[in-house]
Amino acid sequence: MTISIGEVRKVRKIVISDIHGCAAELDQLLKKTKSLPEEVIFLGDYVDSGPDSIEVLDMVKDLCRQGATALLGNHDDLFLQWLEEKENILYYGGRNGGVATINSCLQRLGIERIEFSQILEDVRKENQIRKLIKDRFHAQICFIKSLPLFKKDSEFIFVHAGINPKNGLEKTTKLEFLHLRDEFIYEYNKPETIIFGHTPTRKIHNQDNVYFGPNRVIGIDGGCTFGGQLNALIIDNGKFSTTSVIKK
Repeated sequence: MTISIGEVRKVRKIVISDIHGCAAELDQLLKKTKSLPEEVIFLGDYVDSGPDSIEVLDMVKDLCRQGATALLGNHDDLFLQWLEEKENILYYGGRNGGVATINSCLQRLGIERIEFSQILEDVRKENQIRKLIKDRFHAQICFIKSLPLFKKDSEFIFVHAGINPKNGLEKTTKLEFLHLRDEFIYEYNKPETIIFGHTPTRKIHNQDNVYFGPNRVIGIDGGCTFGGQLNALIIDNGKFSTTSVIKK
């Protein structure tokens, strides 16, 4: 392809969010979109609930090494909080699917999976497993710690959950970047287009496809780990298209 002097073709963007351990679906989606690493922007939530969180982290980390962008999600942050003993196992492991991440780590190490009740009722075992994960998955943990909360370019703002609709990007807190839902989705009214994950689109417009809001918000979480689909929002020279992989 020949590009005339003064003509600059914008790099295609492929935005993916809320993978939640669905490594097979991520691999299929990347192949389906024929993604180059520098085109990919991940919006967070690589771990919890799905079958292989560690494999997803390794895939995303490797793509970032080659030029992809990855943001922090609330589940990734929650995993760190549990590892640092700042969050209890009942909330992380049971209510938020963290036991799936723990078992993904154990499986990688060739250790038999553990039932949630076993660590819920045995603090000593929980501490042993936590130390094992911290010792053996140092690279993955450091990668999560390095992730930013947002990405902004000349056209879009990319975040995990949203920004404070009243205070704007610069005054949005970490808690808001990772946890906002309806307040952002329905009350945002600023000129920039924001692409976000976190809230499954079935909760916004009763379907798993990408949500294009009338107020310049675009939600892409297809609820893959909950039987939905893993979406890719493709931005190519200012035009949007989407594709997806249905949860196996």
